[in-house]
Amino acid sequence: MSVAIALITGGSSGIGLALSKLLIGKGYHVYSVSRNPKRGPLSDQFTPLEFDLLQREKISDFAQSFCKEHGVPDLLVNNAGCGAFFEWANFPESEIRNQIDLLFSAPILMCRSIAPLMSDQKKGVIVNLSSLATLYPLPFMPLYNAGKSALSSFTESMMLEYSNSPRFVDLRMGDVRTDFNQSASKEKNKHPSKNCSNAWNQIEKQLNDSISTQVAAQQIWNSLEKNDSGTFYGGTFLHSRLLVIASRFLPSRLRTKFIKLWYGITNQFHNNDLDYRICIEQNFDINRIHL
Repeated sequence: MSVAIALITGGSSGIGLALSKLLIGKGYHVYSVSRNPKRGPLSDQFTPLEFDLLQREKISDFAQSFCKEHGVPDLLVNNAGCGAFFEWANFPESEIRNQIDLLFSAPILMCRSIAPLMSDQKKGVIVNLSSLATLYPLPFMPLYNAGKSALSSFTESMMLEYSNSPRFVDLRMGDVRTDFNQSASKEKNKHPSKNCSNAWNQIEKQLNDSISTQVAAQQIWNSLEKNDSGTFYGGTFLHSRLLVIASRFLPSRLRTKFIKLWYGITNQFHNNDLDYRICIEQNFDINRIHL
């Protein structure tokens, strides 16, 4: 009997690492795509693959080569990601490109190469790890919010085209507790604004109060066990249930006011604000800010 194959981007830390361990326990052979292949569980069922997903022009060749060498995976999890926290006036163009490439271009190019092969073999599941930020945007992280929203929209489009195989799962995860605060690099101006400071402090508090990567991995597995395509929400009860229900009834204007109030954002705004740059291989390695 052949062993099921899982291909996970960003499987060396954060949610990706926890999911790798869970899948190994379920009998999968896990291949993890990462820029740092030295990290990961010590198991004969775990194979790290070194590849930088920011090399957009090489993704299709990488995916096709993988399928030729290891076979078409039974499960593809597009999990790698990063986030950048800047005021828009100071948002570096390089970060804009990186956010678009890693959060959107990379997963859709992986899907472009692998989904038709899964369809030919009448098997397979593709999980695109999105975020609750599709409903409740994170302040000062416009490209993260936009990238995750685009990924969710793309996944829903694939559900229309592929009714049976592969199945597509749009997993919108809330905050997940990882080593984000320790591993994130930050750029600071001398005079932080109150809005930036308040927003960042609330993001850190949310991460500290969020679910573990193990719980997040189990929630992903639970979505797979439903044996159907669809949109699923993860995180705490607040994230996965209450906020989702509230989004169906709150007018967009009231939702924006709620977000501003939650993050302590006032109408006063200054240019010389505190800029934080966060770029982590997720796994959320931004899985950190996975909202």
